[in-house]
Amino acid sequence: MAGRRNWRRAARLRPRVLCRQAGQVPRTDHGGIRLDGAGTPQGNQAEFHFRLLTKNTDRTINANLRDADLIFSFLCHKPMTRSRGLACMIAVMFLAPMLAGCMDLLNSNNPPTATMSVNPSGTVKAGDPVTFSAAGSSDPDGDPMTFEWTFGDGNTGTGLTTSHTYAQPGDYAVKLAVGDGTHEATTSTTISVVDASAREPHAEISSDKDDDCEGEDPPNGDFVIVWVCEDDKETDDREVSVSTTVTLDASNSWAGCNPENSDCYSEEYLVEWRWDLDTYIDSDGDGVTDNDVDATGETYAWDERRAGAWEVKLTVVDNNGFEDQAVSMVYVNYRGVWKDFVIDRATPNPIIMTWEYPLSYDEDSKDRIRYMRAKLSYPQEDDDQYGGGGPGTTTNNKLNLYMYNSTEEEVANTTGIENDNRDAGDCDDDDYCLWMVIGGSTVRGFLPGQWTVDLENAESHNTEVNEFIIELQYR
Repeated sequence: MAGRRNWRRAARLRPRVLCRQAGQVPRTDHGGIRLDGAGTPQGNQAEFHFRLLTKNTDRTINANLRDADLIFSFLCHKPMTRSRGLACMIAVMFLAPMLAGCMDLLNSNNPPTATMSVNPSGTVKAGDPVTFSAAGSSDPDGDPMTFEWTFGDGNTGTGLTTSHTYAQPGDYAVKLAVGDGTHEATTSTTISVVDASAREPHAEISSDKDDDCEGEDPPNGDFVIVWVCEDDKETDDREVSVSTTVTLDASNSWAGCNPENSDCYSEEYLVEWRWDLDTYIDSDGDGVTDNDVDATGETYAWDERRAGAWEVKLTVVDNNGFEDQAVSMVYVNYRGVWKDFVIDRATPNPIIMTWEYPLSYDEDSKDRIRYMRAKLSYPQEDDDQYGGGGPGTTTNNKLNLYMYNSTEEEVANTTGIENDNRDAGDCDDDDYCLWMVIGGSTVRGFLPGQWTVDLENAESHNTEVNEFIIELQYR
């Protein structure tokens, strides 16, 4: 009867088991669980302390998990009897399924990730070495990793990096397996191998360059220059806003052999032209700035270009899958001219006319202004003074330029230039000519952005202006 009562008593046990990470549950006098993650090769030893309450007993069960082996020992506050031992044993039967989840937690291991890169990344010739790298693979648990390579032609390799040579043309499936002793992660790619006699293509961006707005020849070099020339601007339009089309031309690229060679015979041909329109901007978000496909085609009309500078990259692909790249700078310069206008007399305050223009200086790219020039030409004397002076009277003219940056901080002015020195450029004897030239380093120091230049008349009569010019030169 005593054994039967103990059986029923044990059946009424309702132990509460809680699995949490090590250190989150402190040991108390009221039972609970403490998980201790020290001591095993995986760092997953746990001690469980349960308080089992029956009608007449108060027992603590210590359960130690080590390497997935469950060992129970029973420490009873009262002397152990046969009936009490039976109750404790039955309690273990109830606790074991509950502890299974804890064992999974303690022995969990996360799989690694596999990352593969290949150099060269495109088509390769038979007999040329190919380098494979698993750099970038990782294991979230910090476990040591192994790297096994299958090259698709019956050969294998090991190691973080390895090299392999394909003897025959064909497409080969390459597989990388990364293991951490428990799990394995794989990734694969296809290598296209062509005959060793195959010839690679040539990428070339045509270096089309405009003469400047005064007909001067452009500088030599492999780059593109476009001049935007506005030679007769209205005086009520004094904000410089440049928007032009730049034609990118890859027609001098070829596959197989240079067609200018008389003995050129090629079975290869180009199938793709890809343009990265700014090698300093990652437009596709892959972490690489100079591999974007912003445009395609043998020629491309690049619209709405402001004054500035860009590095562009061309990639051509032939029918074998071979690629070649070319890089070039594209410069858009500007010149605006305002001719034959009158600035009003200064009564009672100086008359000011303001021009606004953009200046770029990007520290991270090559979009940097080289020179900004403001050029002014006006007569030394004014013999037609509407609204001031008497008819036929000759009066000296005095105009000045003031330049401000995007925060309206004054950068430079011409007030310190005496009349005898107002002869910049190809200046007529009867005129005064002023030039303000600002270099890229000044723009960098005073902050790029929307700048302004003021033309001020300090005299009490109207003054005729022969011409006022703004030049934005990036190359």
